[in-house]
Amino acid sequence: MDNAPYQKLLTKGHIALGSILTLGVFILMSNLLLPFTFSTDPKIAQLQACFTAIPISGTFWFACNMFMLVLLDQRKQKQKAN
Repeated sequence: MDNAPYQKLLTKGHIALGSILTLGVFILMSNLLLPFTFSTDPKIAQLQACFTAIPISGTFWFACNMFMLVLLDQRKQKQKAN
């Protein structure tokens, strides 16, 4: 089966950059969401904040990859036009 054209745009470096940024967003959101948990136990509160940060980080992962794909495709089309 042939690869789709968009699969050739992202390199391993782009994927690594997205992974590092996503991990940073996860850590940031885990800390930011900590005061909004319902538990008074610090371990349970941190666990709840981490579970809440997972879908936010997943959404960021998809948005970051889509942004990189669109940006790289636009640059590629601009280079072809010149």
